Amino acid sequence: MEKISWDAPYLDRKVWLLEHLETLHLDAKEALVLLLIDHFNTIHVNIHHELLATKLKINEEEVEDIFNALAEKGYLNLDFKDGNMVFDISGVYALENTSEVNYAKSLLEEFEDEFKRSLSPSEMDRILNLASIYSERMVIVALNEAASYDKRDLNYIERILISWTDKGLSVEDVENGKR
Repeated sequence: MEKISWDAPYLDRKVWLLEHLETLHLDAKEALVLLLIDHFNTIHVNIHHELLATKLKINEEEVEDIFNALAEKGYLNLDFKDGNMVFDISGVYALENTSEVNYAKSLLEEFEDEFKRSLSPSEMDRILNLASIYSERMVIVALNEAASYDKRDLNYIERILISWTDKGLSVEDVENGKR
């Protein structure tokens, strides 16, 4: 991603976001939240959890989870200015986020290599979601486990991860043969 002046008056940030969705590794709700934040910032509406929850028809706790996920990716920075909360999404446009993109690509490449085919967008989203829940390392170990049984299927991989979590196994336990 090239670094651009995200606040330039000629830049349509909503169009830019839509054009770059596949490189940002966002789920649908995260993308909608970014679009809504940009919209509300543009029309100078104070943003709050309840407003976004109402717009997206979700609860405020889920909005908070989305804010946290976006902040972890470096896409959202919350600050206070003149007594108001400021929602800064300039991180979406910054070069510093390439580490997240590289992380996701390496994980997805692992799956494509093992599946011996290109992944669909929904498969990519699902894999990235699994990595956010269980960790990249644990997902790769589950992929290797599934491959050892010739079961290269995301449902099977997810069942492995759920089973390991239910048993309280860490990635180190699994790597050391404890099952």
